[in-house]
Amino acid sequence: MKKILVPLLVLTLLCLGMTALAEGGDAITLELNTSKLPVYAAGDPYLDGLTEQTDLPVLVIPVKKAYQLSVKVQPQSVKNKKVTLSVDNGDVVKAAGNTVTGKAPGEAVLTIASAQDPGVTIQYRIVVIQPITRITLTPSAKSVAVGGTITLTPVFTPENATRKQVTWSTTTDKLLSVDENGVVTGIKKGNGRVTATAADGSNLRVSININVTQGAEEITLDKPELTVDVGKTAMLKATILPKDTNNKKVSWSSSDEGIAKVNAQGRVQGVTVGECEIVCTSQDNGEVHAKATVHVQQPVKKIVFGAAPNIYKDETAQLICTAEPADATNPVLKFTSSNPKILTVDEDGTLTGISAGDATIIAESTDGSRRKAQLKVRVMQHVTGVRFLRHTAYIDLGTSSSAGVVIEPDKFTNHHMSWESEDDSIASVSQDRKVLSKADIRGNREGTTTVTGTTEDGGFKAYLTVRVGHWDNALRWVNAEIDGRGNFLFRVKNTSDLTITRVVVEVECFEDDGTPAHVNRRDAGNKVNITYNKTLGPGETTSERGWNAGDYDNMIGWDVAKCRIKMFVIDNDWEKWIPANRRPTTQITIY
Repeated sequence: MKKILVPLLVLTLLCLGMTALAEGGDAITLELNTSKLPVYAAGDPYLDGLTEQTDLPVLVIPVKKAYQLSVKVQPQSVKNKKVTLSVDNGDVVKAAGNTVTGKAPGEAVLTIASAQDPGVTIQYRIVVIQPITRITLTPSAKSVAVGGTITLTPVFTPENATRKQVTWSTTTDKLLSVDENGVVTGIKKGNGRVTATAADGSNLRVSININVTQGAEEITLDKPELTVDVGKTAMLKATILPKDTNNKKVSWSSSDEGIAKVNAQGRVQGVTVGECEIVCTSQDNGEVHAKATVHVQQPVKKIVFGAAPNIYKDETAQLICTAEPADATNPVLKFTSSNPKILTVDEDGTLTGISAGDATIIAESTDGSRRKAQLKVRVMQHVTGVRFLRHTAYIDLGTSSSAGVVIEPDKFTNHHMSWESEDDSIASVSQDRKVLSKADIRGNREGTTTVTGTTEDGGFKAYLTVRVGHWDNALRWVNAEIDGRGNFLFRVKNTSDLTITRVVVEVECFEDDGTPAHVNRRDAGNKVNITYNKTLGPGETTSERGWNAGDYDNMIGWDVAKCRIKMFVIDNDWEKWIPANRRPTTQITIY
């Protein structure tokens, strides 16, 4: 049965009630507080046999029992928040003020109406029941054996009680159980208690004490199987069930004392390699016994790994691992990985690389000897691709620059690459001395060629267009000065056929006596970088005011500024750094 809660009733009640308008145009609604009332939804299984009507929620009340109803009238603007109660069967229910009282078993429909607007109502069906006043159980005193059953029968007073039903329960469910028909089953030795509670809502209950009797039933051993080394001993522990059995004494015996012996305390001694049974028997009941299989073995004394295999991600390799001595009874080993996210191992020692990295394989004996060995294995990662960091390299004639590649994926193992120029007469290429993923490219004559980088692992190729020319001369000064607020005004011209997307000018400031002027607000140095980040096409000149002064502090005075074009970026790709002795330079002097 399921008692309906207030939040579940609100929608039903509002649907059943009629509405009117309060001041301000809001509808008048009524809501009964059912939190402390025995109200059930229409059709609730609890109502079976009490009413056949399913049109309204049902309030179940006993004869002579009164309930005061609390009704909430909404909205707040309603002046008269009183309600009136009426029933359609005064012989069954009395309605007076805000109270309903059960008079005689039966049914009646309760209507709650707004005093301000009687057209606004909500309805409930009231079922009045004759409650049970007394329950007796027959027979009145009982005992039951563990595993046995007895049936309890309730007798009700008065004879005309509406619902002659009880629910059965026990607070000693570790000793006995009781089902919905009053059938009691013994579970464990002890004094139990069963309670019958009236199902009519009266909460009337009666209890009976039941003695559960118990004899010895079972023996369990802590180990169904036991492995013991030749000449060694191990213990078996017996548990007599139930725990409160009076006689817990047992006897031990071996099916073959030539293989293993056992003493009165259950200590087993290995005699020779083989297998036998140890039997534990209850002295109280010879039919109650338990057996354990004993394996007497030659134990593993050492585990030896071979060399660590080479293994790559998504590939497999076989471990070489043996148990010694060679005549060990159980040479089977258990393998585990310290990091299954890098390397896994199956039961036969097959390794599978999951991701690049190091992991340790642990081999353990399974014969109980607790032998263990470890082997460090490195999982390598094949190269899957390569690309140059830049699309085009611009190398000055007679100079060298490095160009790096990105090898994929991130954790690749083999960094070695080979390099080749399509035309060595234009540009030659060699391996960078420090970084394997970089090539040193030297410009030999003006022109364009292609440099190819090939990975040693997998033979993946990357291509870089190389242009050899006089790129240090791509920019020249047109003008350099400062305005009245100390801001630099530069004009630099692109004299090349390149598209330049960034220009960096290094400015070094001095006082008139040669003392450095500390114009860098970040490090208090006398050098700052002034950048131009707009696109500068072939033959174009920068604007004066398109420069970013960065860390330059224009509040610091100076007399002389040496301005050098330090580097520029071509097509948002290649960074061209001009050697210090070849940087286009101009000077600003303040008089």
